[in-house]
Amino acid sequence: MTALTYQKDARAYRFSLPNEIWGLKLRPPAFSILAYLCYLNSHHRGDAVPNADEIAELLHMSPDMAQKQIDALVKRDLISPQMVPVFTHKRTGKFFSLPNEIFSLDLGHGAITVYAYLLYCEDRSSHQCHPSYKTISATVGLSVNTVMKHIAKLVDRQFITVEHTSYFDRQGMKKNGNNSYTILPIQKAVDHSYERQMVKLAETTERQRVAEELRKTRPCSPL
Repeated sequence: MTALTYQKDARAYRFSLPNEIWGLKLRPPAFSILAYLCYLNSHHRGDAVPNADEIAELLHMSPDMAQKQIDALVKRDLISPQMVPVFTHKRTGKFFSLPNEIFSLDLGHGAITVYAYLLYCEDRSSHQCHPSYKTISATVGLSVNTVMKHIAKLVDRQFITVEHTSYFDRQGMKKNGNNSYTILPIQKAVDHSYERQMVKLAETTERQRVAEELRKTRPCSPL
């Protein structure tokens, strides 16, 4: 049994970002805040815009960093002072979409941004993409090592699978190719998150039970 049921029409549970967002050269903290505000706006939740502290907790950053990024987005005319996205009204062309659940699965701003870029690159028919670590790094503004860490996290949380590829060069030498990423249905990540929460709850309950048993069996102090 899962916390969320499978969705019949995935499009109703997604929100769109223009492809041109990658041209803005936003680092993950700013990208994830802007994406979150777009999510709220696209689902008519703009009247309940969270404050910087709430955004910081949601996206795994300090409140000071969150406020700094919000101020920078306002200064660049990407959001209004009321934190309503305005850049989308100025953009035309193609869009890509993200699942609503992305902000409720405890990923953090770095992994969210890397995942969003993989979705942008995704072939909609095969659900695969093949960007190199260097390409991802240059696009999202993170080091290659940090990108690799976020990729591993996305695999562990069942957002994606990764297949390592290879090829032979003109000299017949075998070389490592770009990874092949497959975007999994978001329900897999939802189910995995739910299972992790249940395991954590069971572990907490067991620790409390043991602590209570130890308290009961502890000898009384002499008078």
